[in-house]
Amino acid sequence: MQVLQTTLLTGPYDWDPKLLPQAEFEARLSRVRAAMDEAGADALLVHGIPGDYGALAYLTNFVPKLGLAVALVPKEGAIRLIVSGTALMLTQAKLLTWVEDLRPAADVPKLVAGWFAEQHGTRLALWGARDMAHGLHRGILAALGKEPLVLDAPLDALRRRKSPIELGLMRESARILARAADAFAAAARGGKGARTVALAFERAAVASGAQDARTLVSAHAGGAPLPIDGPEDPAVDPLLAALAVQYAGYWAEGLLTVTAKPGEGLAKTRAAVAAMVRAAHPGATAASLHRAAAGELGSLAPNPYLGAAAGSAIGLSLEEGRLTADAALEEGATYVLRAGTNDALASALIAVGAKEAQILWSSP
Repeated sequence: MQVLQTTLLTGPYDWDPKLLPQAEFEARLSRVRAAMDEAGADALLVHGIPGDYGALAYLTNFVPKLGLAVALVPKEGAIRLIVSGTALMLTQAKLLTWVEDLRPAADVPKLVAGWFAEQHGTRLALWGARDMAHGLHRGILAALGKEPLVLDAPLDALRRRKSPIELGLMRESARILARAADAFAAAARGGKGARTVALAFERAAVASGAQDARTLVSAHAGGAPLPIDGPEDPAVDPLLAALAVQYAGYWAEGLLTVTAKPGEGLAKTRAAVAAMVRAAHPGATAASLHRAAAGELGSLAPNPYLGAAAGSAIGLSLEEGRLTADAALEEGATYVLRAGTNDALASALIAVGAKEAQILWSSP
């Protein structure tokens, strides 16, 4: 789901050990260190910014609200977190993480180089640095004198596979999505405008415990879901929407069509999603999911809003990997599978088990 987001993140992001106990993070750290060892890395830098912090949150629970943050992970010993803000703000920052060693960000390349020298290592690896500022990357490279390894592929694969605790949080996020989507649909069927309907969704999500709620809606009948960026409030039928909520860091997302006159397009779209779910198992490729959907859509053209992807992995990020080409479903991962025609959209949020997929939420 691609949607404009606020400059400053708000919401209850403090670490709650009742939801995510420290033992959960210690198990993750052990798996990450095993991957580091296999790649020949002596230390790891995990990067996060307000718009892209999934890797950082996976390992530390820290959500960078004010700017960049980096976690420095040695082969052994304690993690260090460098966070935006002054030393006076560290007390509040510590509420967001189980990590005890927090430092304010000043000259980050210098801090990284000094810490890496303490590790007596020869090779630093990066994770989550796709959106790292060019100047920061260049500064780290200059301070180290060597290009770091990039471990996004193996470490992203680790965080796609959800633990039982994570699956429980995903289920709660899906329950919040269901309640908020019901409020959205009720407002739309009551004749409310698209802007009012979107606000009804967000209010219901927050009232149900969501940290964040995001909405894209049609500006005209059957139009592609778009961000609301003006005061206009047109009543739209069919109203297409992309809805997302976040709970305890974990996202649930769904596509919804609300109309007083359901037709062939919506019926076939729902059937296409059901066919994709039936075809979902470990190893199923994006191509096989596309074929399953196409078998139900027949001659109806797919909705261009969906692009080439059959869906995407989801969890601590809205997109943890797109299902395109030969990308395959992984056991233990959670996905949004999407289908649509020119006037309808639908989706299913699933968890992939050993043999088949379990539906966490699906479009009504």
